[in-house]
Formats: sequence, structure tokens, C-alpha cells
Amino acid sequence: MAEVAMTFSVLPEDTDSSIEDLIKRLREKIEGKAKVAETSVQEIGFGLKKIKMVVIVKDQDGQQDMIEELASSVDGVGQVDFEDASLV
Repeated sequence: MAEVAMTFSVLPEDTDSSIEDLIKRLREKIEGKAKVAETSVQEIGFGLKKIKMVVIVKDQDGQQDMIEELASSVDGVGQVDFEDASLV
């Protein structure tokens, strides 16, 4: 079965959150169900940062929703947005 690389933007609930700690919790929540291939931190402005996360999943229905639900359930996550998908 083919794999898909999905890119998500994850915004923390507030600017006081530790981005590194949030990345660690996201990885712990997602690993085992999908592979977190890459994470990076991007400055948005006014002290707000977002996490750009690339996740490798199987090419089947429901994978995007599953990752969004897992990421949204992590304490400290304010918003999860799907950005892009491409076959690996």
C-alpha cells in the first residue's frame, strides 16, 4: 500500500506554551498510528509560533481526520489545520 505525506499546522493555545514540549507530546500521541517525519517551528508574529508537522500515513480514507483528532486531543493545542498531501 502506498504512503502519503500530510502536512499540518498546529497552533498552541497561547504564546506562553513551550513549543518544544508541545512537539514532544504531539509525537508521543501520533507515533504508533503514523510516523511523524518532520517538525519545524515557524514565527507567525507578535510572539506567536506555529508547528509545521509532516506525518506519513497509509494511503487510505480517514487518515487526515485521524491525525487531526489525535493532534487536537493533545493538551496545549489550540488549532490543527491540514495544509497539503503528496504520495511518498
